[in-house]
Amino acid sequence: MKSIIVSYTLEKAKPHQKIIIHRLLYGYTDLSNNGSYKYERKGLIERYSGTKLNRGVFIIPVKYKDKIVPLLRKNKANIKLIPAVLP
Repeated sequence: MKSIIVSYTLEKAKPHQKIIIHRLLYGYTDLSNNGSYKYERKGLIERYSGTKLNRGVFIIPVKYKDKIVPLLRKNKANIKLIPAVLP
């Protein structure tokens, strides 16, 4: 399977942009009614069958690159893309 390793840093992004990006990419737990209800919100990486490798590094299939990379570029992330082929 053709994949892409995406490495990014958010040095130029503002703190609220960093939170938004991390929630979109990795998901988060949503608590409502003072913690009575708990919802797991999936991130884009999980939704598009990717895997987090390390802090600021994840791997996704090539066909989903156009859905995630523009989001990072829009929010001032420094991005490095490395093509990879997985068995």
